[in-house]
Amino acid sequence: MTKVRYQVFAMNFVACLINYGDRIALSVAAPFILAEFHFSPALWGIILSAFFWTYSPFALLGGFMVDRIGVRKAYTICMLVWSLTIPLTASVWSAASLIVARLLFGAGEGPQAPISTKLTANWFPMRQTSTMLNLAQSGTTIGPIIATPLVVWACTTMGWRPAFVILGALGIVWCAVWWFVARDRPQDHPRADAAERAYITADHETVPGTANEGKVRFWALLRTPYVLALAIAFFAYSWVLFMFLTWYPTYLVEARGVNKADLGGIATLPWVAATAGLIAGGFIADRLIKRSGSFVKPRKWMIVGCLVAVAVCFGPSPFVQSPTLGLVLVCVAIFFLLASYQYQALVVALVPESHRGRLAGVIQMCSTLAGIFAPIVTGAVVEATGSYTPAFVVGAALAVVGALAVLVLVREKRIVSPASPVTAAALA
Repeated sequence: MTKVRYQVFAMNFVACLINYGDRIALSVAAPFILAEFHFSPALWGIILSAFFWTYSPFALLGGFMVDRIGVRKAYTICMLVWSLTIPLTASVWSAASLIVARLLFGAGEGPQAPISTKLTANWFPMRQTSTMLNLAQSGTTIGPIIATPLVVWACTTMGWRPAFVILGALGIVWCAVWWFVARDRPQDHPRADAAERAYITADHETVPGTANEGKVRFWALLRTPYVLALAIAFFAYSWVLFMFLTWYPTYLVEARGVNKADLGGIATLPWVAATAGLIAGGFIADRLIKRSGSFVKPRKWMIVGCLVAVAVCFGPSPFVQSPTLGLVLVCVAIFFLLASYQYQALVVALVPESHRGRLAGVIQMCSTLAGIFAPIVTGAVVEATGSYTPAFVVGAALAVVGALAVLVLVREKRIVSPASPVTAAALA
């Protein structure tokens, strides 16, 4: 049996790595940029948020795009746009110009998550979805591990502007390799043999509604309780993630007294924990799926349990006097946060193939609304109170809300009537 699926996966992993390496660059360079421009915390929060003003709607548009034109073309367009726009950050001269650069960059990166979800659903068996999605997503945590010290090094040796040009060049190289390696699905790939195609698609018919895709309506799926639950929980997940991503390096410098030169080492530790959480979470979920026979129940309880653990660790972290203990609590919180990354895997388990991209785009858009508000709210809180503590408490409270939404709204039911607008099995 051929192994073409792993080559496609490797390209997806590298795209995720580049995605977050690019995305973390502004936050890592923040102490250097602020030293040049002297933006207030509230204004800097708006600048950090600007990326998500376009990222959020383009996540939804990306879901529709990948359902319409396929994975190969959609990923190429997405990577080209963000790789050609991130170097614009190097040319900014004011807050307004920096906001414009971030808006363009966010539009390019927005479609990536639903494209990655659709790719994984097309190229791997259902029983491996959590593992492969989380392994690919671990590129988004390994990317910052690699990028953080490199960006700090570039900022201290060459200045902060050249780092953004280098990052853009990496994406252009990826596009050339991707177009050669990838196809939309195994049936389209000339190097995937019949055995590999059969292995990948053997359990795809167990997806709810696959046999009745023509009768499934997008708007009916959009109104289902599990979509609302996933949207709320993913929003809570993303609030904590994006608050951490955009403000944590600055928090370490301003509130914990970390030297900017030491930031490259210290700020990467939570990302190491995040990588471990993603890999462990995907592996555990798929192991539980094999034992339980349900594609949904293990993922549901992974989300609930992990978000509660996030709240328990993230909220108290700024209250402890020891910087080391505070860092440990944040690392544990980020571990469980990323272990909860079962949201898109549940979309694959619950949604017919024809609508996966757009439903993945919907919950991705809802989650990235947190990216719009979390940096702004955090900046406003810091400016108003002179403290980061309330922002951590808000993140913990939202994690609890997300856990409760999944606990209450994702229920076991089976709808089998041919007349139903949604012919699906939603296993809680």
